[in-house]
Amino acid sequence: MEKSEKVKRTKTHDKRYCYLFFLLLIVGACVLIYRYYREDKSEEERFEQLKEIEEEREDISVPQKVPKEVENQDWIGWVKIENTSFSYPVMQRKGEGEFYLHRDFDGNYSFYGTPFLDGRCTWDSDNSIIYGHNINGGRMFGKLHAYVRKTYYKEHPTISVRAGEERRTYKIVSVMQTDISSSVYSFTDVGNWEEYRDYVKTVVSSSLYPTKMGKVIEAKMKEESVETFFKKYQFVTLSTCRSYVGKDARLLVIGVRERGCG
Repeated sequence: MEKSEKVKRTKTHDKRYCYLFFLLLIVGACVLIYRYYREDKSEEERFEQLKEIEEEREDISVPQKVPKEVENQDWIGWVKIENTSFSYPVMQRKGEGEFYLHRDFDGNYSFYGTPFLDGRCTWDSDNSIIYGHNINGGRMFGKLHAYVRKTYYKEHPTISVRAGEERRTYKIVSVMQTDISSSVYSFTDVGNWEEYRDYVKTVVSSSLYPTKMGKVIEAKMKEESVETFFKKYQFVTLSTCRSYVGKDARLLVIGVRERGCG
């Protein structure tokens, strides 16, 4: 009889421990979700503040002094797609290429990170590569996945960039579904005529669908010598993850403009 009571008490204790364990798991999950929610909210508010400052700068021909609360020498530009909610600062920390991969605008840890220019690039590069996270729900650079549809490209065919104090418009030339092994990631500054042309061919031919600018550039490559075509165009590449496919999968939205043009 005593043994039976002891077994019952042991089972009761085991159930309590089990309930307590699951309760702790639930509490831990709730705390984690709340932390992500707070970080998400804080990040959105900061981006909105920066967006307002950026819009004020656009309205005035003479560059404004950046407000003290957003002074950051790593803030080198802005990227947006007109008539969409895609509008973000572009950062670059000299000597620390991926500094903003998981840091907010102010340099604090952030799972979401802040869009940043490849450390090998400048705004004068043949191809300026900008990285941004694909956040669940199609936020941040996740919004770029809409470009897998040709109809979306037709509605939003350009990328607007503030490169330092210069305003630029890039026409979208290619939308690529690829991975981190793509040769486009090696296309930054090229010193060889043939190599430059080969990179441009890859950019155009790898697009999910033909684009208007892709056809223009294909025609130029046929008409012009490699020497004439060399460095004629500047590219900007917006790169984000396709995590639903694999950790190395990437989506690239690539814009082009004639060098020296707005």
